[in-house]
Amino acid sequence: MHPCSTGQSWCAATPEGFLIYSLNSGVTFDPIDLDTDITPQSMRTALANGSPLKALIIAIRLNGVQHVQEVLERTTPEEVHFVVTSLSPAHVTPLLNFIVELVSSSVHLHFYLLWLSELLSAHGAAVRAHSSTLNGILSSVAAQSKALSSLCDQNQYYMDVILTVGSFNDTPSTEELEVF
Repeated sequence: MHPCSTGQSWCAATPEGFLIYSLNSGVTFDPIDLDTDITPQSMRTALANGSPLKALIIAIRLNGVQHVQEVLERTTPEEVHFVVTSLSPAHVTPLLNFIVELVSSSVHLHFYLLWLSELLSAHGAAVRAHSSTLNGILSSVAAQSKALSSLCDQNQYYMDVILTVGSFNDTPSTEELEVF
């Protein structure tokens, strides 16, 4: 048994396992952090076995954006809600930071916005404490919005040109008028 110096919590190693007791409900303990088998292969095995939550936690622990991207993009939209609501609060901020990085560079914008929406809905209170993460989310989404807005404006111009040229081609020529 070992008490915390603040007197707010204590821990004990027992034959049943490692126990942590705390007066602070915000303290989280995630036993997967203690696993020495955190490897890209174990992440892929978890994905292959249909465990996207375990794979995501391993990817976050690997601390590589490519690993998190692989797990997120191999998770179906139907599984996103379950994964997000089952996610430990300790993993929410790192995941959001990875998603912010991915939103600014990925072509799967809608999919990552789904992840952001689910994360903010399920863990909004925990995210509120990390204003830098929220600022990152806002700036990434704003940058993508600006890029898409420019692209849409350009496409609208091209569509107007195509419709105008098409209307010139629809008018009958003088030879066609003489036939009638």
